[in-house]
Amino acid sequence: MATLRERITAPAHLEPPVPTGGLTFRPATRADAAGVLVVAVAAAAMDDPRSRPSTADIERTLSTEGLDMARDTLVGVDAEGHVQAYGIVIDVPSRATAARAVLEGAVHPDLRARGIGRRLLAWQVGRARQRLGQLDLDLPATIDLGGAPGSTALRLAARAGFEPVRNWVDMELVFGEGVPGRGDGAELPEVPDGLDLRMATPDDVEPMRVAKNDAFRDHWGSQPMVASDWRGFLTSPKSRLDLSRVVVDGTGAVLAFAIVEVDPAGFEARGRSFGYVHWVGVVRAARGRGLAPLVLGAALDAIRADGLAAAVLDVDADNPSGAGRIYERLGFVAGAVHVTASVPL
Repeated sequence: MATLRERITAPAHLEPPVPTGGLTFRPATRADAAGVLVVAVAAAAMDDPRSRPSTADIERTLSTEGLDMARDTLVGVDAEGHVQAYGIVIDVPSRATAARAVLEGAVHPDLRARGIGRRLLAWQVGRARQRLGQLDLDLPATIDLGGAPGSTALRLAARAGFEPVRNWVDMELVFGEGVPGRGDGAELPEVPDGLDLRMATPDDVEPMRVAKNDAFRDHWGSQPMVASDWRGFLTSPKSRLDLSRVVVDGTGAVLAFAIVEVDPAGFEARGRSFGYVHWVGVVRAARGRGLAPLVLGAALDAIRADGLAAAVLDVDADNPSGAGRIYERLGFVAGAVHVTASVPL
């Protein structure tokens, strides 16, 4: 296989889209974050109504290591200067087994069907090709984006040659509804001898990154998290280390983890308060010891004790570790599906 620089055809020069649908386009700045959030929330209300993007989500995206705000972002603004559309191209900074560019963006629902999304996506694809086409790496590469089935984003992507490659299932456990498992406060399994189950602390942030990178090596689309992005996730306003749990061995190495976030801004869209379990993992050498249900069960107990009504997580429908079955045994119920669509390069 040739390198990405040799394989990928990319535009030598990429101009913003021409003014379209009453909008003009320019690179985003940090000052546009609030306007981008308004568009993201309005788009989610139509396309994925049980989700609500947050300020922390936008800030983390714009803080991705290697993101060039002047070249990797675009906003469409109206005559009054208000952001009505945006596009972001994220060149995933770690490339152990593959190179990926992830596209994020939306058009305000009031301005759809005017050609804005189509032009924005074309620009994003061109920029993604530029980013990936600079790499002297002999690796598989894709351009990816996600959306709810039937969403405008996926319809536009299909017309641009993207094909669905992965489904992610939203799973929810509502406490106090008599659901067998963690929903009814069942006893936790015993902690294996020589191990300690406890609350995560700031000192665990880097050991958890090491554990996450090992645990997710065999998961689709996963590349090792770089330190700056990982720390950004775990120090954001919605990160709750006090509700997160780790299993550590006698040396202090993290063998298993369940990392929790809480964002009150999202409660209304889901209809109840909840903790979001962003990552659950067990390092490969410690699998088969029952650590996944142990550490997740402890995190669920912490979420419940904090007064939250439910726990939510997303699982790859084709997860090789059978995580979905573990979650079902704990009382989670499958709900909506989110789709990743890709173009291979």
